[in-house]
Amino acid sequence: MAKVPQSVQYLKDVLDVADIDRVWEYLGEKFGFNIIAWKEEFNTERRRLPRNTSDEEAFLIFGKQRIEPLLNKILMRRRYPTWIGLLTFVLKDKIDKRKKRDEYYKDRYK
Repeated sequence: MAKVPQSVQYLKDVLDVADIDRVWEYLGEKFGFNIIAWKEEFNTERRRLPRNTSDEEAFLIFGKQRIEPLLNKILMRRRYPTWIGLLTFVLKDKIDKRKKRDEYYKDRYK
């Protein structure tokens, strides 16, 4: 199994359903996304995934496949992890809190 980058692991650890709405709101404010239409499209894609896929995981996948290419086109980027960067920016408060906790417990039980 491939190693997951630390930044992605932190996103997976902290992302919850309420954060999905924070990201939608940011996309609407910053890029003018039609949030109602995008949510409908996400829900359609969500139903195609296996039952055991969480909403958070489905959102990560959807954003990587459907939103990131559009953002990269808008921002004139090629093969850049814009989706992960956007999520990291929106969830910075939660990620920083988790990093601080991890740093506190680091090397504690060696």
